[in-house]
Amino acid sequence: MAILHPTKTLPALLPRYVTRFACTGSACEDNCCSGWLVTLDKKTFNAYRKTSHPGLGATLDKHVKRHRAGDGDQNYGKIELDPATGQCPIMSDGLCGVQKGLGESYLSTTCFTYPRQTRQFSGKFEQALMLSCPEAARQALLQPDAFDFIESRITVRPDVVQASTVSFGLTTEAVNDVRIFCLQLMRTGGLALWERLAVLGVFCESLTATLAASQHAAVPALIERFTGLVAGGGLVDALHGLQPNHEAQAMVFSTILADRGFQTTTSMETEIVLSVGSRLGADDNGVVDAGTLVASYRRGLDRLEQALQAAPHLLEHYVLNEMFLTLFPFVDGSPFEAYLQLVSRFGLLRLMLAAQCNNEGEVPGAELLVRTVHIYCRRFQHQTMFTRRVNGALHASGWSSLDKLYGFLRS
Repeated sequence: MAILHPTKTLPALLPRYVTRFACTGSACEDNCCSGWLVTLDKKTFNAYRKTSHPGLGATLDKHVKRHRAGDGDQNYGKIELDPATGQCPIMSDGLCGVQKGLGESYLSTTCFTYPRQTRQFSGKFEQALMLSCPEAARQALLQPDAFDFIESRITVRPDVVQASTVSFGLTTEAVNDVRIFCLQLMRTGGLALWERLAVLGVFCESLTATLAASQHAAVPALIERFTGLVAGGGLVDALHGLQPNHEAQAMVFSTILADRGFQTTTSMETEIVLSVGSRLGADDNGVVDAGTLVASYRRGLDRLEQALQAAPHLLEHYVLNEMFLTLFPFVDGSPFEAYLQLVSRFGLLRLMLAAQCNNEGEVPGAELLVRTVHIYCRRFQHQTMFTRRVNGALHASGWSSLDKLYGFLRS
């Protein structure tokens, strides 16, 4: 059978965990073929329409539809899910019928690529994984060396590699220097994660002001100054007096959590969402009074530190993955807007993890913590408009300045 989608094998920069990832297929406990729209690129759509495969032709003919709301050739068609199960009807015993019957090259680009995200920046390729995949989350969050960056070879469909051209008026070398500094800062030993995030906020605020003043040539000196400040400990010493604002953390992030409601798409997502709501004190409609919410959150935070002893890298690795995936801090807007987005995602995840720890028995093990991250990413990581609403809400409520954000960082 002819190859439908050719691939290329290329050298790329990767966090080490990417090299260890392999789809677990029928053993996956929350696979990507359930609950999500299966989009088809135009080439795959046309191939499915024409296939006469004896075991697949009738199913594809029935369920493959033109995606009228789609935009462009990469979002040209769709596979309608089985309304009774919410699963892709091409699946059989947990395995993809297309891959089994037609071969991997006949997978749609979406199905072939997920959970990988590959970009070309400055002539070089990078790849990371979205943690909405449970196996990707395990590999990224639990292994101590998951974020050792290495060069390895990846196999991709060249036409879907993202070509990133961000510059913010900086040279490619300066953009890379800023990215490397931010990633290294988040891996600085001897500092608590909240302290690293706080210093990152000061840096992003300074970088934003520097770029706004068109002082782009001063960026290398800014990186050097912050490197010295972190090494000397002066910046961190100034943070020790900062106190957490648990009331604000609970109220703001629970509002964000409630934004998506209690509608879920898979049984595992339902289980986690209901568990988090219940352990924050919510009733069946998701309603909870402020006192109960804050008390539940505080008790969960107290126990979260103990629970994280079973997965000590979990929160740090989540933050690192978000930064590498999004070309942090060169997301749209400004470096400080990118920081605001990162803090929002971190705070919401911490709320969900703390809620899981507000139980009557032993603190959750690493498996439940990782599962919570995976479900969190499944509900929020793919929601571009959600991120914008969160940032808008923080600005509108007056919580977007750095002095206010400090109250969000410390647990």
